[in-house]
Amino acid sequence: MDRPIALYAEREVETRDTEGDYGLEYSEVLPFFPGTEEGRAAGVGVPPIVIDPKDQEVGSEGLIANFITGYQRLHRDLVISHPGPDKLREQRASHIVIVTDFIGSGQRVWEMIEAFWRVATIRSWNSYGRIRLAVVAYSGTEAGLDRVRSHRSQPSVRVVHACPTLWSSFVGQEQKDVVALCQAHPKKHQTPLGYGNGGALIAFGHGMPNNAPPVLHSRKGGWIPLFVNRSALAADQQFPADDADALVERARSMLRLRAAKRFLNDPLKRRWVETMLVLAALLDGARSAAAASARTRLPIADVEQILVFTEIAHWTSPRHTLTALGRRELRRLQLRRARTVVLPSTEQPYYYPTQLRAR
Repeated sequence: MDRPIALYAEREVETRDTEGDYGLEYSEVLPFFPGTEEGRAAGVGVPPIVIDPKDQEVGSEGLIANFITGYQRLHRDLVISHPGPDKLREQRASHIVIVTDFIGSGQRVWEMIEAFWRVATIRSWNSYGRIRLAVVAYSGTEAGLDRVRSHRSQPSVRVVHACPTLWSSFVGQEQKDVVALCQAHPKKHQTPLGYGNGGALIAFGHGMPNNAPPVLHSRKGGWIPLFVNRSALAADQQFPADDADALVERARSMLRLRAAKRFLNDPLKRRWVETMLVLAALLDGARSAAAASARTRLPIADVEQILVFTEIAHWTSPRHTLTALGRRELRRLQLRRARTVVLPSTEQPYYYPTQLRAR
């Protein structure tokens, strides 16, 4: 039987102010299991996430912890939920996996990895190949993913979708205009582009990350945002429920492909449209699967598969740039576009010809 994995919901870890070289103070991450920086780690581990009686707002940590509990019930022999050192040792866990919904700046996840790394026993197990550190998230920014991967433990990091940002979704003058808009509304906000200038353009059912521009969620100065106080509950009606319609809109804006809806109805042709979306993203400057995923809103796994096949077809290079043949394929697509794009949608499902001519 395969060895189980240990799942932990992302959470804030304890730190302490420490004086470093030249008298400079810095924040030092403490071991995830208290008192285990040296010697043999033992005990039942850390307590579950506790709600502060003075602030009973439950963030994504509570939702993810609940998900882990349900997942562990479904896979009892393969998953351990938030184990301490004793249980890790007893059940010989193969991986310590941090689970989160979103990696923004990456700092909090990095600190949690560091907290596990500060446990001497875990470092010892890792050196013998007995346990590995990993992170699983639904989405993350490129900068955040790079930050997490930079940890000395070399954790495995897996995400479903790369997060679109102001920097990946817009280019040139359009990007400058959008950034200027974010800086103007709401007025005099301290972080107009989001925490750490993340510029994240993503929202979840349980809320929006603080890396998103305040123009989308802040009510400061009387501004009326789309996601009030980072809540997505009042914004549901603003977005299409049909994934196919959403892909049509992206095809219309990126490729101006008249027959996109027709291709989407056929799984094989849908794949062709997705390939063209990826090629268009590479043409706009995307140089990685994560960047192309952020531009196209396609899952990273799908983008990676497409890039494998486009490289085989010599449409793209190993560095994910368009070859002459790839440019020719994209140009052939664009030559087929109409001057005025007419695509069926949920609101307007029928097509009416605008011109008739005799045979």
